[in-house]
Amino acid sequence: MPRILIVEDDAATAWALEEGLSDEGYEIVAVDSAEKALAALKRRPADLVITDLRLPRMDGATLVRRLMGRTKASAFIVVTAYGTEETLRALEAEGVHACFPKPFQMERLRKSVETALKVKVA
Repeated sequence: MPRILIVEDDAATAWALEEGLSDEGYEIVAVDSAEKALAALKRRPADLVITDLRLPRMDGATLVRRLMGRTKASAFIVVTAYGTEETLRALEAEGVHACFPKPFQMERLRKSVETALKVKVA
């Protein structure tokens, strides 16, 4: 069962992501900060990290870059209400599978998750 780590400081969005993906058979862990994400990944790796761009203390882009520097094991999806098109394109060029502006369509996100996990396995 693929493991997904959700990094989202907005409780309603974290809940929506968990609910929207839980029926797909994924093991889902949600944390509300980049620091908690790093700690969770030390304990157990994730196949996919879905992160908000704007987080307290360390932003999602810094988190993704840190994790990419450590391992290519995880795939990444970024969701944000604040990212510029330039920032999102830069993240995708650096290896983020997809970036979604908030509010996002859950069905599109589900398809992206499925694709990201398939690409990661290949």
